[in-house]
Formats: sequence, C-alpha cells, structure tokens
Amino acid sequence: MKGKNFIIFSSIDWTTHWQIHHQLTMSLINSGNKVLFIENIGVRSPELKDLSRMKDRIKSRVKSTYGFNEVLKNVIVHSPIFIPFPYNQLSIYVNILVISRAINSWIKRAKFDNPIVISFLPTPSIQGIIKNLSSSQIIYYCADDMGRNLSNPAKLFQAEKEMFKISDITLTTSHRKYREAELLSDSVYFVPSGVDLEKFVYSDTLKSVPHEIKHLNTKIIGYIGAISEVFDKKLIVNLAQHLPDVTIVLVGPIFTDVSLFKKCGNILHIKQVDHSKISSYIQSFDVALIPYLVNESTDSVYPCKLNEYLAMGAPVVSSNLEEIRIFLKEFKDSVFIGKSNKEFILGVEEILNNNTAKSNQECKRRVSIAKKNVWESRFEVISNALQDNLEAAFRKKVDWKKHLSSFYKERNLSRIKITTIIFLIYFLLFQSPLFWFIGDKLVVRDDLKAADAIVVFTGNGEASYQNTSYQRRALDAVSLFKEGYSNKIYISSGIDQTISEVKFVKLFLISKGIPAGSINILDQYPHSTFENVMMVKSILDDDINSIIFITSPYHSLRAKLTWLKNSSLEIISPSVVDTPSKKIEWGIGIDKMKIILYEYTAIAHNWINGRL
Repeated sequence: MKGKNFIIFSSIDWTTHWQIHHQLTMSLINSGNKVLFIENIGVRSPELKDLSRMKDRIKSRVKSTYGFNEVLKNVIVHSPIFIPFPYNQLSIYVNILVISRAINSWIKRAKFDNPIVISFLPTPSIQGIIKNLSSSQIIYYCADDMGRNLSNPAKLFQAEKEMFKISDITLTTSHRKYREAELLSDSVYFVPSGVDLEKFVYSDTLKSVPHEIKHLNTKIIGYIGAISEVFDKKLIVNLAQHLPDVTIVLVGPIFTDVSLFKKCGNILHIKQVDHSKISSYIQSFDVALIPYLVNESTDSVYPCKLNEYLAMGAPVVSSNLEEIRIFLKEFKDSVFIGKSNKEFILGVEEILNNNTAKSNQECKRRVSIAKKNVWESRFEVISNALQDNLEAAFRKKVDWKKHLSSFYKERNLSRIKITTIIFLIYFLLFQSPLFWFIGDKLVVRDDLKAADAIVVFTGNGEASYQNTSYQRRALDAVSLFKEGYSNKIYISSGIDQTISEVKFVKLFLISKGIPAGSINILDQYPHSTFENVMMVKSILDDDINSIIFITSPYHSLRAKLTWLKNSSLEIISPSVVDTPSKKIEWGIGIDKMKIILYEYTAIAHNWINGRL
C-alpha cells in the first residue's frame, strides 16, 4: 500500500517512549504514505499525576503551528485542545466540534484527501470526530485494555463496543480482545507487536555495554519498558531481597510510586533511553523479565518486549499472562512462566545457575523464534487487510438513497439539537428565575436597629457610570434619620462626577430638615469599595461602634463583607427603597444581569486579594 494518507488517533503522545503507535507510523511512511498523528485525548478524567503531561502538551502546542508540527518528513503531529472529561456530553460535543474543525481545516490546506483513519482510542469524542472526517476506511487498533485505569470502566467498554461496530477493520494485539471484537466486527485480525530486527541484532560477542551498567560486577536481571500500575513492584522487591548479590536493572519511564524500591540497594533504575539503544542493555542481561501483575486487564497485553528480549538471545521469565501462555504453546521452551511469585523467583534463580542458559546455541535458538515474530510480517497483515477492504468497498454496490437519507436525517437531528440547546440557554438566562436567584444572594436585608451613625455609599453597584442611585440613597438616609435610627450621617461616592454627588446629597438632606452639623461628607474619590471603606473608616468619630450601612442592593453583600473584614464595627445593612422583592421574579433585565455578574466577579477578585 503506497501513496495513501493516514490519520492516526493515538492513545499516547508522540514523545512517549517507543510503542506500537510509533512502529506503525514509521512503517506507513517508509512504505510511501503520509501520516497525521493525533496525540492522546485520553479515556479518563485528569488526575494530579497528569500535571507533567499537561505541561508537556502545552509546550508542544506553543512550539507548533496552531497545534500542528512536522516532526519527520511526511509525519505531522497534532496536539489538540480538548476538555479532559471524555464521557461528559457537553465535553464530547465541544471536543468533536473543536478538534474535527481543526483537523478538517488542516486537511483542506495540506491537500490530505480521503484519509484512512486508524484509531487506538474508542471514546465517544473520537467516534464523533471520525464521523466528521471524509475517511475512506476506519480501522480500530485495539492495542490494550484501557479500562484498567478507570474506577468505572463501563462507559469506555460501551464506547468500545460501538467502535467495533463502526470500524471497517478491527486489529487486536491480544486473543482476549480478539474474542470480544469478533462478536461485533465483521473483519477482525490478530496483529500483536513484533520486533524490528534492524534495531535488535544479536551478536555472539558483547560489543558494547551502556555506561550506566558498565561498572557492575554482578549478574544482571533486567527489565525494559514503562514502570506503571501493571508492574508488579512487590515481586521485584522480593526478587531483589532473595538474590542480594545480583543487580536488577530497570530501564524505562516511571508512572507509579516506586518508593518501595528504596529498601533494596541492588535495584538500579535507568530513565527512558532511545529505542534504538535498548538492544545494548538487553544484551547485557543474564535474565530478562516481564514482571506484570496478573489480572483481567493484563491478560489483554501482548508485551512488545517479549520478542525484543528473544531477538537479543536473552532468557525470559514472565508472569503467568494469557498471551505468554499462548505464545509458549506455539514456541516451546521460549519463556519460563512463573505461576506464582515464588515460582517466578525460582525460575530466575535457576536460569542464573544454568551455565548454558546464555550459550551461543541457546541464544540463537531464541533469535530464531523472534524472527518468526518480526514487525514486518505484522505490518504485511495490516497492509493486506487494508487493501482487501478497499477493493471490497470498491466492488460493493452503494445504496446512495439510504446514505443520502441517513445524511439528511442526521443533519436535521443535529439542527434540532442545536436549536433546542439555544432555546434552553435563552430560557435559562432570560426567562427563568435563575438570575433572580443568584442576584438575591447578593442582597443583604438586615433587621433595622439604632446605630451610632448612618454611612451612605451613593455610587456603587450600577451597570454604568451614568449613576442615579445616589438619589435613592438620599431618600434612604432622610428616612432613617427622621425615624431616629441615628443622628449622624456619613456620605461617600464611588463615582467621579463633574459636580460631586455627595454635595448634591448634602444639599438635599439639608433641604429636608437635617442639620448640616449631622452630615459628614468624604470629598476624596475612592477607586474601589475597599478604598471607600478604608477612607470612611478613617473619618468616623472614635465613639462610633456601629453603623447602618446604605448602598445599592446588589452591592450590599460585597460592601458588608469588606467592612467586616477591615473594621471591628457592627454593620447593619437593611433593605433600601429599591431592594428587590423576595418574591420570585421570572426573567430580569440585561442591566441587572450585568450588575449581578459584575458583583460576583468583584467578590472573587477581592477575595483573592484578601480584602474580604
């Protein structure tokens, strides 16, 4: 297969350690094809341990051209922006919309026509994105049981069943997944990982020893690969304790807590190394390990390291995995399987004590097994499957009436959904009592009682600088003074006007019979509620211990919280002339909505800055 365009939806990022995703990509471009590699958008919600990966994704995105980056000739990597909640309906909708638009935009400009889609992910978002692409084939590469990382994998498994159905071809790397797929998919192939013999070349003489292990004078028990949640850490510790004169070398990235290893001085960890250099480590191993926990998930794992170990002639000891058991039936004496931790350790010990275990004859026997499991033969299966499917599709009579009807039906349903969502949003915002309810939480309605002073803020909580609330605050002040709640009034304005509002208010109060000596005004213009509080507090008489605080209704909560945070005064914030009714109001004006949103934003801002 040559001259085709491929889109790979990966379950890993491009910079992750070498896996089957990279092997497939390289084989495709080496066969004369082009690849758009879409980095992982995940099968679970984010966790704290994902922060470093998120940081790497952001860096990758920043260095790219709108998320696209040419990492090799004919390999473009896309780092998509997405909402990391794969089973939330809103997230799915947004992810499909954003990612498919980005990909289709790139496809159009790169002339990447009629792509063949290969997906390692089965999530609803991926399925929706694929439907929005004009793909010639859909292949689901089921390379792992991804449900093992989920506390509740039911939604993933349901999505995977749907993926089996919609795919033209399903490729599996384990027999267990093959059995699941063949119940739902018309075309299923068993295609496990294979070894690249150009990178793993056996030699009967040790050509070079990596510098990290060159100093070791002990026998080496080695492991190559990720140290993740499937890695049996207790088994390794038990092995290290049982064989204290042997060094256990672990080569690969760590994705789990390995503090348990600190108790063992003979465990050496080497961080991720380039895949092309792995062979030199394996050649130094006296025993190579596949120490996985045995459970339903790991029974879906065909370890790619198995044939890499064998290709370098290394004796292999493995946990009792289903795929290893099947492999052993086909290739006798290729691997020692430990059916328990004790048996695993004894198997390692037996190989170490066997002088012929790494003889040239035994090593070549293992190499001959590896040669029957090379990646080239696996890729040939994939290529033939794709070619056969394309030819079958070409010969197949297309029911265009059915497809056209289906297209218009889906389009009309989509329009109905969008219209419904728009209507619901409009109703929720403009017709429902939602904004009345959240606005009412901003309004303070303290019971009135006598206080040492009345403090009036005349200009806060309005939607614009065209402020008229000072007139209502003046009426509130007159009423409270005449009803005898206090004989002192302090007035401040949060709005800068050509003629000061506080002077207007003072003249109005005097005209209503309030003595000028009872009225105190703040001539300075504060720039915030916090500054207003601090300025007024500084001019209050020393004998004032309580105040009746008057301000615009929606501003009352923020202002009172500011007073309480920054003074020891008793604050009474009663209802004012324009305080909204407690009766539920269905739909409020945009001006009020602006005020409410502004107040919540201001509360958050002031809380972050420690002002309330």
